[in-house]
Amino acid sequence: MHGQVVEWLGLRIVSGELTSGSQLPNEVELAAQLEVSRGGVREAVKALAAKGLVEPRPRLGTRVLPRADWNLMDREVIEWHGRAGDPDFLAHLLELRLVVEPGAAGLAAERASAAEVAALQAAYDGMAEHAGALPESEDDFVRADLAFHLILLRASGNQLIEQLGRLLETGLRHSLQTTSHLPGGVRATLPLHRAVLLAVQGHRPAAASRAMRRLIDTTAAAAAAMMSPR
Repeated sequence: MHGQVVEWLGLRIVSGELTSGSQLPNEVELAAQLEVSRGGVREAVKALAAKGLVEPRPRLGTRVLPRADWNLMDREVIEWHGRAGDPDFLAHLLELRLVVEPGAAGLAAERASAAEVAALQAAYDGMAEHAGALPESEDDFVRADLAFHLILLRASGNQLIEQLGRLLETGLRHSLQTTSHLPGGVRATLPLHRAVLLAVQGHRPAAASRAMRRLIDTTAAAAAAMMSPR
């Protein structure tokens, strides 16, 4: 129940329903509204404060903090952004991927073990298998696509890059789900995934980095076109 209260409040803050500087209902009101104990509300507010979303003030109540104070790398905060369908957040996530993933692909081409290359091939094969059955196969396709990117980050051999991949897993999943709906998106990006795979298999770092950059650039351009006003 505590987790449900955190999610209920967090999603409303991230979506903008509860705006920066606004005051949360008091503990008694929230407990009655959500049909939970006051202790459950209190713990939920503490959890949101730890994420930088709110500031509890003795005798003054709890106010929503500005976005600049939020921990945007928190898994739940990323999840709420994805569920809220925030286009700016998706664009920022793509920019972050553009900074990290081409370099990770280059390192993977240098350092990937035989087992990691085999896992990358299996993930690509899963994407290719399910691409023809979209949108019915969306869950399976996105699962394989996500595995491809996480395996690549792990194959970089850099623990911090791998950890970043784990941290971004939730947001990356939302990003891939969104881009899998783009008209012609999969048809355009599947060959680019294969280009990354072949470059890693061939131990060609520069080619792997270029292919990954083209892949993310293509995805970003398609997403921008979808979100732009007509």
